[in-house]
Amino acid sequence: MRVLSLALLLTLAPPSVVSAETGSRTSEFRPGVAVEKIYREQIDDVYFSDWFGRLETFEGPWRLVYFETSDKYVNKGLIQLNCDDPKADIGLTLYGVGDYGNAADRREVTVPYADRRAWADGDYEPLAGETPPFEFFSAALARFCK
Repeated sequence: MRVLSLALLLTLAPPSVVSAETGSRTSEFRPGVAVEKIYREQIDDVYFSDWFGRLETFEGPWRLVYFETSDKYVNKGLIQLNCDDPKADIGLTLYGVGDYGNAADRREVTVPYADRRAWADGDYEPLAGETPPFEFFSAALARFCK
């Protein structure tokens, strides 16, 4: 009943109030799905990318988080986090400019604990280019592992 009440309250609130308070918006790639701002990546003095996300599923300590940007360089996909084991591998499913969910556009990357420093330094080849930065991972971990 509490969830239903909250959902009803959010649908009755003006959209600007909901967005301002929760930082959420409708996904640009998944109609009817709400995402919230998780991290702002500062590219240089002028440019930045906002990374949005939502919790898709959870099982025990594992969280599967959908993410997207809507900037010039489109990013979307899933990141798998383990809230209890800081050394667990991080799984990423990347769709880039392809269609979300399309197997032909999917790229799978696993980041072992030993490669996190390289990722954080921007030197991890499998995640070179327009992919989630290490800081997004840290922000998503903080947000969804409360």
